[in-house]
Amino acid sequence: MVAVFMLAATVWPQMSMFSLAGMLQDEGCDADAPMHILLSFDDRAHLDDWVEFAPMLAERNVVATFMLDRVGTMEESDWQKVQVLLDHGHALGYHGEHHLGAEASGLTPEAWVQQEVLPSMDAFASRNLSAEVLAMPRGDSTAEHEAAVLEVVERVRLTAGPAHEDVTPWASGCGEGPVHKAVSLDERWGGVDRWLPEVLALREGAGFGVVHAYGHEVGGEGVDPDALIELIDASQTRGWSWVGYDALP
Repeated sequence: MVAVFMLAATVWPQMSMFSLAGMLQDEGCDADAPMHILLSFDDRAHLDDWVEFAPMLAERNVVATFMLDRVGTMEESDWQKVQVLLDHGHALGYHGEHHLGAEASGLTPEAWVQQEVLPSMDAFASRNLSAEVLAMPRGDSTAEHEAAVLEVVERVRLTAGPAHEDVTPWASGCGEGPVHKAVSLDERWGGVDRWLPEVLALREGAGFGVVHAYGHEVGGEGVDPDALIELIDASQTRGWSWVGYDALP
């Protein structure tokens, strides 16, 4: 895995080609931007996986953000598991009260926020918890829905491939602004080995200092834990840190 990560740097000379092809956003990141990776996991159904994996991340000074959907139906045992995540220094995010895609819902942006965001925020607040990011369920979003979300939440996290051939993993954002696109780490979409090493090499060469990455379950068709741990170790030796969304400007 480390070898793959190092070899990926050889793709940097192709940066101008990717840019000309429209495959990289012109994001204007500062050359001295911090080298950060924001790791998030989606869907409360995988809470048991997260609890098991959380200590291994914490041992490596990795802060992950766990996006919780269906918060209103969480039982006390679920909240106890959430507390384990927090005890290991991780962060929480919202993921839609019913995991309902914004555009697919047919709701106006304001109505979608009323139904999908505010109940989760109230449930968090009842336990003296809060979150500054919402991951749009199913990656289903519109600019109008994002604007409505940003009226009540600091940041919105979208998805950026490789679910479709016409969506590249490079469009992951550089940390500026309130809307961010994350690269999939799931095995079903190519996995850690295939995508993130190349993204980091391109970002590093360009001075784009922030990469957003996300997964779902740990193992199976989700995130390969061994591959991710190897990449964490390799990236940290190169000066990258794995942080929560509160580290962004």
